[in-house]
Amino acid sequence: MSFRPERVAREIQRILSQPISDLAALNGGGLITLTDVKVSPDLTVAKLYVSVFGNTHGPERIIALLEERAPEFRALVAKLRLKVIPELRFYLDTTLDRMERIEQLLKQQPPPKAADEE
Repeated sequence: MSFRPERVAREIQRILSQPISDLAALNGGGLITLTDVKVSPDLTVAKLYVSVFGNTHGPERIIALLEERAPEFRALVAKLRLKVIPELRFYLDTTLDRMERIEQLLKQQPPPKAADEE
């Protein structure tokens, strides 16, 4: 097993976090955060997960903007001097939304009855 995809993913995240965050200031405000990067074992594809908060355009439009700017982001990744510059694919990170939904569901449940109450 090679740790190289994980190292490349960390470097891509380091390089692209600020430029992706800056995109929010130019396009509807709010906060765009690069939350995770997963690189394929052959280093040809990088999946970038972003969270979007408080942006006037909405998450889907931000993903579209990121995809439009992918060539610029790939040029930044090229500075890593890899044999192959990975194709960048952007995805909306919905982890926080799912956690919030689970919390809401748990709050709606009545507390479990103790064994001596039955």
